[in-house]
Amino acid sequence: MTTPTGWQRKFILLFKNEKTLNAQAIINQFTKKSLNEMKACTITVSTCNSVALSNKPRTKDLQDHLDNLKHQFIGQSELCFYHANLIVFLRRGYKIDSTFTDFEYLWNTETDYLLNHLSLRWIVSACDTFIDHTHDTTRAAILMNVPTLINTLRVYETKEFLQHNSNSIPLVDDSVSALYNGDLPLYNGLTYFRIGSDDTLKNLRNRYEIFYDSDKLATSILLSVFDKLQYNDSAFTTMRNLHKDEKSSWWLESL
Repeated sequence: MTTPTGWQRKFILLFKNEKTLNAQAIINQFTKKSLNEMKACTITVSTCNSVALSNKPRTKDLQDHLDNLKHQFIGQSELCFYHANLIVFLRRGYKIDSTFTDFEYLWNTETDYLLNHLSLRWIVSACDTFIDHTHDTTRAAILMNVPTLINTLRVYETKEFLQHNSNSIPLVDDSVSALYNGDLPLYNGLTYFRIGSDDTLKNLRNRYEIFYDSDKLATSILLSVFDKLQYNDSAFTTMRNLHKDEKSSWWLESL
């Protein structure tokens, strides 16, 4: 591997800093309140950044990203938005141990509230977060069923969307173009599979692989079944044939 030059190191540090800049100040705005106070506080248009960011491209800047995200929580409690912030911090690698401790405490304390007020999208994200960070392999294995179920459903819903009740998938179609161009809403916060760039199946496969250390035999069987589905006449194969981004590919080059 080539050693980064001086300016490359500075760029990498700047990039990393941008992803977590002011994270502690942001989290302090939440933790100065109790969980009940956050539940009682509803996010409104007036409490969001005045500039609507929801249609802007994803940004590495932490504050811009959270401002964009906050618009999606209008009408919901501040506690739900706090939960989303913790997930963002963990994905960006900010103080992982203490942030995950806060995340786990929130779920242990407010299980019913979160299940009743979070959309499926954020419940799945919570499961992914537990899988990525918990040391309890049994909990991770149980929660792995959630993204497996939801992502399989999204793939099949997407195939149905593409087929328009026909027996084949057109290679060039308005529906195909729509799925390449953006996230189309499905239901309960979920979106159709974004063909061409969606990385959820790659992340799913990566999370399957973490169970090798717990049970190599069971994990080998799981991955074998998953891989076979990518090369048979399934909805996964449809997504694979339309995919473009090599970095987010989830299938083996050969089976």
